[in-house]
Amino acid sequence: MKKWMIASLSLMILVAGCSNKPQEVMDEETLEIQNSAAGEAREYLNYKVNKEKKSINRGLITMMINNRSDMDEIETGLMSLSTEHFSPEDYVYQEGQYLKDLNSWLGRKSKSNKLGLNPALEIKDDMGWEQQMELEKKNPMYLAYIHEQNYVDSEGKIKGISLGLAMNTVDYIRVEDENKLMHFDEAKIDDQQLEEYGKKLANTVVSRLKANKELKDVPVLISLYKLQPLNSVVSGNYITSSYVDENDKTAKKWNDVTDKYYYFPSDEGEEKDRDLHNRIRDLEDYVSKYFSHQDIEFVGKALYQKDTLNKLVIDVHTGMVKETELIGFSQAIGPEIVDYFPHTPVYLYVKTPKGLKATIVKEVDQEPFVQIH
Repeated sequence: MKKWMIASLSLMILVAGCSNKPQEVMDEETLEIQNSAAGEAREYLNYKVNKEKKSINRGLITMMINNRSDMDEIETGLMSLSTEHFSPEDYVYQEGQYLKDLNSWLGRKSKSNKLGLNPALEIKDDMGWEQQMELEKKNPMYLAYIHEQNYVDSEGKIKGISLGLAMNTVDYIRVEDENKLMHFDEAKIDDQQLEEYGKKLANTVVSRLKANKELKDVPVLISLYKLQPLNSVVSGNYITSSYVDENDKTAKKWNDVTDKYYYFPSDEGEEKDRDLHNRIRDLEDYVSKYFSHQDIEFVGKALYQKDTLNKLVIDVHTGMVKETELIGFSQAIGPEIVDYFPHTPVYLYVKTPKGLKATIVKEVDQEPFVQIH
């Protein structure tokens, strides 16, 4: 009976989706949005979204952050932290509208860039590339990016801002010599340096933000995000956070972030929760038997809050693109999610080379909701 209900629901939602106006041809940006972390986060954090306003710094994150996993977690992690202060029941999510000089902020402070938040360098004309390299290693680029999220009321009035300061753990340095040859090195930044510099930056950022008359009485949540090194297969995480209320202009009290994501399969994930590791692996094996003509790969991301499993996100990577295949897959896996993860919220996304094709959401003690895109 349960499987019949899931199947009927899948078909019903598919038909409803197909009754809309014809889809426009998707360009690369549309695919990027469809696969973005924002879409997934909004789904499992239940924020209503103001889709009319796009970020004024749209696309900048892809230029400043090396690691796709970090790009996703910077957004979803900040949104998750924001729920404590800006409830999804009371606020509408909106992309950032206020960091108008962000590109300048992310640079080094200099005579030509007084807004720069990274350390200034005194490079002299007679300085060789070796000296310049050492100078840059002693004064690394701490700040990589600032992610802004706005929380507004039903009328669109700004009621809260969340900021994520993405901090480098490694600064990748390039210096050109007099013969136009490029030399490369890196500077590692330890946790203490990262946190000290980040907290100092946070006060500057909040002060600049609240200098805007529209924002002087708006509360700000500001958090430090620890980036992973280049090409890391896992994301970094938020390490500390401060809530600046409407009457304050600086971050006075910082709280360690106890939320942590673990990836499955991974050695760290298996060590953290062998049972969950085995359940995800067994579910992948079960589904692969019924769809043996397709390559199917499961990647799980589990959020633990104070060592308790809070939610599980599963990306299913597959080559199937036909609607009949996707419906059949959703019908097959929906009941299994209930059986394998009965007491855990699960958000499963079927991703193909053409983008996000199906979403299955299973809240605790509820039947899965299925949507074919």
